[in-house]
Amino acid sequence: MSLIEVILIGVVLSIDACAITIANCTTYKCSMTKLKEWSMPVSFSLFQGVMPLIGFLLGSLVANYIRPITKFITTGIFLFLAVKIILDILKEQNEVCEVNKSNKSFTVGIVILQAVATSIDALAVGVTLIDLTFSVFLAVGVIALVTFVLVTVALFFGKTLGKLFGKYAEWVGAFILLALSIKSLIEAIF
Repeated sequence: MSLIEVILIGVVLSIDACAITIANCTTYKCSMTKLKEWSMPVSFSLFQGVMPLIGFLLGSLVANYIRPITKFITTGIFLFLAVKIILDILKEQNEVCEVNKSNKSFTVGIVILQAVATSIDALAVGVTLIDLTFSVFLAVGVIALVTFVLVTVALFFGKTLGKLFGKYAEWVGAFILLALSIKSLIEAIF
């Protein structure tokens, strides 16, 4: 496996993290702080780097047990988060976003849960790193760096979308999560 292939793996693994970041920025725009914003690129890249390393170290033994259920786990987490967003929207439909009051409960804990959900596939990818012609630490570092850069771009894109679409942006975020949930379920079944 070449360095170019590892970069491409990093891009593919980070796509869900980018979509989640955009959804977060559009859905939780009123409670977003700099710490919460930057927790996304940091958390997603950390988990996208650590999970392949764990997969590599544990080898096919663990991957064979996890592989059949990874998509179902991811589906469940994304579905849970999408339903939570929709319920929050419906519950607070008539409330106005104020400076001193966050209308959505967005926490770093949610980001970590999302980071775990989006990096489960990376655990299985770690097994494929056995064929590397260079250090596995370089490979996982590249995957983490690619994820950090792309999620940072998604962060700024998501903030712009949140401003453009206003109150409808929350629904966009929920539908992105639902779409990711359906995608994971379809991949699990087929």
